[in-house]
Amino acid sequence: MSDLLNKHKFDTILCMKNDPQKPYNNLPILPPDFNFDDIDILKLTNRANIALSELNGTARTLPNRDLVFNPLAIREAVASSGVENIHTTVAEVFKADVLNKETLSFTDPRKETLHYKEALWKGVKLILDRGFLNTNDFIILQKILEPEKSGIRNISQTKEPVRIENGITHEVIYTPPEGEELIRVFLKNFEDFYNDNDSQEPDLLVKMAILHYQFEAIHPFRDGNGRTGRILMVLYLVLVKRLDLPFLFMSGYILGSKDIYYKLLREVTEKEKWKDWIIYVLNGVIKQANETNKIILSIRQLILDYKFKIKGTKLPSEARFIDYLFSKSYYTYKDLANSTGIHLNTAQKYLNLLAKDGMLKKDKVKKEVLFYNPELIKLLK
Repeated sequence: MSDLLNKHKFDTILCMKNDPQKPYNNLPILPPDFNFDDIDILKLTNRANIALSELNGTARTLPNRDLVFNPLAIREAVASSGVENIHTTVAEVFKADVLNKETLSFTDPRKETLHYKEALWKGVKLILDRGFLNTNDFIILQKILEPEKSGIRNISQTKEPVRIENGITHEVIYTPPEGEELIRVFLKNFEDFYNDNDSQEPDLLVKMAILHYQFEAIHPFRDGNGRTGRILMVLYLVLVKRLDLPFLFMSGYILGSKDIYYKLLREVTEKEKWKDWIIYVLNGVIKQANETNKIILSIRQLILDYKFKIKGTKLPSEARFIDYLFSKSYYTYKDLANSTGIHLNTAQKYLNLLAKDGMLKKDKVKKEVLFYNPELIKLLK
């Protein structure tokens, strides 16, 4: 593999960029040949690091970050799926999570969105257990997202090169590298750059942006590249200890600026316009860190409000019960009983009391009685 990588370096020097119609087998390897010591980038990097630090600090004030992270992860999953034109809503996914996720088809948007949350948590566990991610881990994450189309793509599966088209004109705008052996060479280079964090140059947030471009340019899978790439962005911040948990949710920012996102990715490929791409990502970090910071503060206040209200009722005020109420926004009797270890009859009593006191609302989906937290759903929309 090292011989192939050395040959690739030589070929890249000799060759011009490929025609969009042809596989970009001369994709430059990491690190890029670009000077990121630019005053605009440096100023924005400083602001982005401050915003990210504030977000991490706020997240640490939550009574149980792991559980509260769950509804925020579903919000991110919905936005990330939306970037790929897989459309659903936060409320629909929460309902599916407590009602019938096992019965959903592989292509159901709610199922695909729940896969995103599962892949995100799997990545966190891999980093916390081992302190790195490798190519096999990237494949594992993609398989969770796309169980029917998993693994490194190869020509025998696709029959012809994978081409990325303009959604309106259908003009081919990019053809990623072709051939499993070469794709694995690119992924090994990506993996090494992803895990080599001894140097602080460029700044790790700039490096995150570089990594995301490279992964999307490699486009190693038949499907799920965008979602896998966005998961790897935030997992990188956990890996380098900029975040304790992946609370930075970039998909909402990308979803709101999809045209710019794809345009800037193309311009790195076609014109090596790294500066514009880096600035776009850093602005996204600032925007999403500030937005999520506000949401977490609001959730924290909502938790305090619920604790205060529960004190005046016959409901339990122990932490596991409060934690459960903020680990999701839809509940069933059975789910409450299973999650907290209380008897089913007790779960029925508690949820009905919460509804009676106005802290939850009650609904019915087919034969299932469903309760939901309107204030939490409002915060997550």
